[in-house]
Amino acid sequence: MENLEKYAELTRKADWEAICELNDVRLDSFGTKKEIKVLTNHLEAEEVVFALTSGIVKHSDSSNSSDFGSNTWLAVLTDQRFLFLDCAMLTSSVDTQSIRHDRVQAVSSSQGFLLGKIMVDLGSRVLTIDNCQKATVSVMATLANRWLQELNTRRQSSSPRVEAQQESPLDKLTKLANLRAMGALTDEEFNTVKAKIIAQF
Repeated sequence: MENLEKYAELTRKADWEAICELNDVRLDSFGTKKEIKVLTNHLEAEEVVFALTSGIVKHSDSSNSSDFGSNTWLAVLTDQRFLFLDCAMLTSSVDTQSIRHDRVQAVSSSQGFLLGKIMVDLGSRVLTIDNCQKATVSVMATLANRWLQELNTRRQSSSPRVEAQQESPLDKLTKLANLRAMGALTDEEFNTVKAKIIAQF
């Protein structure tokens, strides 16, 4: 991932505005100032933030009970997951949702005249964050898909390759005898190949 070290350095400093500048967008803190203040508390050790935006997620079972209707959540893309934070309006409680990258199929964005939305495809369902700042949605989708591709490449290159098993001369002789018994080889062909195999012992 391009600028990975820079993202890591800015995350350590909790400089969310600079991360947005690195992505050529402005910090979208509409309705999420409280969530931005507590973001550092919800990151894992060494977790790196790539992008963040705010958007509407419909009221669900995990929403704060003191909230009504749709909630504005802080949506954060990190090197580990998608992290969503929602601070309660009347208390200091914070709801969090986390989607690990290994569960994500793809990320797409849609831009309207003023606002946009991000769709995170989980295979069995699609999570939508709506009414986001228009410029942030394409940045987040692009970075997410690029990172998912990189993680996939890393997994493939680190997975152990199954080495082709060397066939022993004895195995070869057994196969050769079976071929002669089936009538696939003449005695002359059998003896010629047999001599070559025996020479390998």
